[in-house]
Amino acid sequence: MSKSIIQRYTDKENRECLLCRLQSSAVLPHEGLEKHHLLHGWANRRLAEKWGLWAYLCPLHHREVHNSDREKDLFLMQIAQGRFEKLYGHEKWMEVFGKNFLIM
Repeated sequence: MSKSIIQRYTDKENRECLLCRLQSSAVLPHEGLEKHHLLHGWANRRLAEKWGLWAYLCPLHHREVHNSDREKDLFLMQIAQGRFEKLYGHEKWMEVFGKNFLIM
């Protein structure tokens, strides 16, 4: 498993849901967090794993993103692109993923 470039943790006890964290200023550690690839589909999921574009989500947010909440899904893809581009640049993003989520 690659290390996430979205969330960085040194221990399991302090992991938290990315969306819960963004909605609250308090630290919100959770039990039962699930790994979510911020880009999905067969090819993009593998690339997201390779480049560390994943984060922990609580079960509720994970289901929302996968089942019905296109707005949250797009928001997470924009976070992924923004972080990737800070590290590697826009040209590399387009070379690897070929789609600009920041202008949607």
